[in-house]
Order: sequence, then C-alpha cells, then structure tokens
Amino acid sequence: MKQYIKVIWNKCRDWFVLFCIFAATFSYAMFQGGFVSWFLFYSFLPFGLYAAAVLLYPLKKWNVTRDVKLQPRFAGDHLSYDIHITRSSGFPVYMAAVKEESNLLDQEERTIYPLFQRNAIIPYERSFVERGEYEFFTLSIELSDLLGIVKKKAYYPLQQRFIVYPQIHEIDIPFLLAGIEEGKNEVSAGNQSTTLVTGIREYQPGDRLGSIDWKATARKATLISKEFGHYHERSMIIIADVISSLYFEERMSFLASMLIHEETKRKKIDFLLAGDALFSPKASEQSETDNLLYHLARAQPINNRVFETEFKGIAIQKQHSFMVIVSQVTGTLIGQVQSKLSLHAKASIIVVKDEGAGLSDEETVIVNGIQSSALTIEVVNIPLPLSSKGSEGGNK
Repeated sequence: MKQYIKVIWNKCRDWFVLFCIFAATFSYAMFQGGFVSWFLFYSFLPFGLYAAAVLLYPLKKWNVTRDVKLQPRFAGDHLSYDIHITRSSGFPVYMAAVKEESNLLDQEERTIYPLFQRNAIIPYERSFVERGEYEFFTLSIELSDLLGIVKKKAYYPLQQRFIVYPQIHEIDIPFLLAGIEEGKNEVSAGNQSTTLVTGIREYQPGDRLGSIDWKATARKATLISKEFGHYHERSMIIIADVISSLYFEERMSFLASMLIHEETKRKKIDFLLAGDALFSPKASEQSETDNLLYHLARAQPINNRVFETEFKGIAIQKQHSFMVIVSQVTGTLIGQVQSKLSLHAKASIIVVKDEGAGLSDEETVIVNGIQSSALTIEVVNIPLPLSSKGSEGGNK
C-alpha cells in the first residue's frame, strides 16, 4: 500500500506543488486586495502557465540517437560519439539535463538550453579507455521550468555494448618460445593426442575409474571425477596467472600480445588461464583466440586466492613442454614447476613486470639457485600509460 501511495505521489507531486502556489498567490490577491498582491499574482502567472505546459509537453516523442564516430578496440584507444536530439515542435525548452547511464562515463550529465531549436548535438569524448567490457544502458532527459518548480523526465533505451581488449605491444615472441621449443621436438608421434586436467565434477555413470579424484572424493564424501581437456598435435602449453594483482594489467597486455602474434598462431599453442576458474577454450583456432581475448578483457584480480595453489592442481601430461606467465618468482613456484617437468620436456617462466622493473633481490637469489637446465626464466617489461596502471580493468 505504501509503495502504491509513493508511486501516485511521485506522479502528482509537481501538479500539487504548482496548484498550491497558484492557490496561495490568488488567495492572497483576493483577500489582501491592492496593487502589490495582484501584481504578485499576475507576475507569477506566466511562470506558472509555462510550468504547467512543461508537465503536459510530450517529451517521450523526442527522437534520440547515438552516433559512435570512434569506437575503442584496445586499451588506450580513443572513444568519440555524439548524441543527436530531434523534436518536431518548436516549443521553447529553457533547460534540458541529459544523462548518459553507462559503466563507462559514470552517469555524466550535460545541460543544454535548446529554447526554440529543434535539433541538438551533444558530443562525448574520452581520450583513454581502459580494458574491460562496457555497456550503455539508457539515456535520460529531464526538463525544468524557469523557476525550477517542476521537472519532467523521460528515458530512451539506447543500449550498446563493446569490448576493449588489453593493450598490444611488440614482443619478441619467437625468442620467448625458444625456451620450450627443444622439448617440443623430443615428443614422439605416439603422444600427439593428450589430455590435461582442467577441473573436477561429481561422478557420473560411465566415468572411468581412472578419472576419479580420490583426494577430492575423501574431502567431499562423494565420488568426484576429473575433467579433461583434449589436445591434439599440440605439445606446448602456456599457463598464465590471472589471479595476482601485482602487475595485473601488464600481464593481461602481455597475454593479449602473445595471443594475436603470428608465431603463436602458427605453433597452435594451448593456453590455460588460472583465474576465478581454469579457462581453456576448445573451439576453432579463430574462435579460441576471440574467446581468450574476451576473457582477458573482463578478467579481474582475485585477492583471496594464490596462483601457486591453483598451479599445483594442474596436471600436465608427460613430455609436454610448458610456459608459466607470472609477475613474481617464489621458491614454491619454482619447486612446483620442476616437479611437473618430465624427461625431454622443457619449462619456461616468463616474469612480466612494469617498464624498468626487474627481479627483486629475493627473486634473484631464488633464480640463481636453480640447478635444472630444462627450466629458463625471462623478464619481460610492459610499458603501460599511467591511467591504466591506476586501474584494475573495466567492468566491468
């Protein structure tokens, strides 16, 4: 009942306020008499009539469109578009507040004074658009009278959505892949069809006994099966940290640059992103790249998770060379990588950091203590603009 009364009040409030002002000024003129009281009433009369006309004006009949002139594709690109407003009548509109509701412009409001003009163009620009998924929801226009007594608002559904991928940089991908190339050449032809554990699920009738995860079964007191992803004629796997917040944007930019590189596409490398869930698309080559880029555009760091914990649970088939992309080297990570290495396989750890940053003293000690020749470590510096470093991605 209260909600119903509130809706009625919101619709009739402006009319009620306007009626009260009219009644008050007219009553004052009638009972007081004299020049001053009637002057006050007649002075308010044109303002009151205009306010009533604003309430009766068919605002929803305005034709509102969005014309995107420059749409960003990668982080750092420029966004430019215009809002076009067209109306059929020349009714004098003193002021109109235009608000674009989206997760990009933070509901920025613009005020225009069209008066008798029937067409208006409102430009919107943003010089740097960050990585993320953006969506325009609705556009609202609110009219007001000269004294600000009444307001009339209308909504226009101008929904539009676009993805901004991580920034792309020129990286020497062939050099980085060379660290695990030798291991790839040693793989025998009989191992061209392999599997990789990508998750777990409840046991279903028909699952092989060998696929049961006995540790997870003991923890949950119910049969749990492993989920396998199938890889054919691919013996290189790249496992990326999409969890840690340290140099997160730099890491996303490096992964995107690697994904679209021709050398990566030619070698048909498998990517496994360890984030809120293990993500590894199984589709055609182009679709797989698009899915991975989309995932990187929307990815956000996870504060209560550790990459080493997720990496420990990833099972890598024997004789598979692999690359691990992180931004911090720890003794735990080195031990886990070495434990997953098999005969004739190679492993490489790519440490992605900001421009000018290198390994810390602690990381240097850990790296110098590595004895295995099958494991290489490379530091890659990704320069990002300041506006990107201060954010954690788009909406996002």
